[in-house]
Amino acid sequence: MVILHALAVINPEARQRWRALLDAVTPPSRAEDACQSYVLYEAVETPNTFLFVEEWPSRHGLYAHFHSPHFTEFFSALGDVLTRAPIGTVSEIDSTRTLDDALAEAGIGG
Repeated sequence: MVILHALAVINPEARQRWRALLDAVTPPSRAEDACQSYVLYEAVETPNTFLFVEEWPSRHGLYAHFHSPHFTEFFSALGDVLTRAPIGTVSEIDSTRTLDDALAEAGIGG
């Protein structure tokens, strides 16, 4: 599994345009065959700071997403919307545990 975390900080005056871009990219991204999860959060402490958390089965699936028409259109439209280029990580995960299992392994809980 591959997990992408991408941080995007938008210009406050571009918020309406940002929402329109998200409305255009989110549904088709979630509909991609390889998309396992595609979630976007806004930071409570720092308004206009957004975090994408995406899960893909492989880098190939993520890279195919990067080349999709909806993503390339979205990415090319970010120039006046963001305060700086997005930053983030792409992590390849070789094992996963549920939160309950991890807490139990750590000796937390009942």
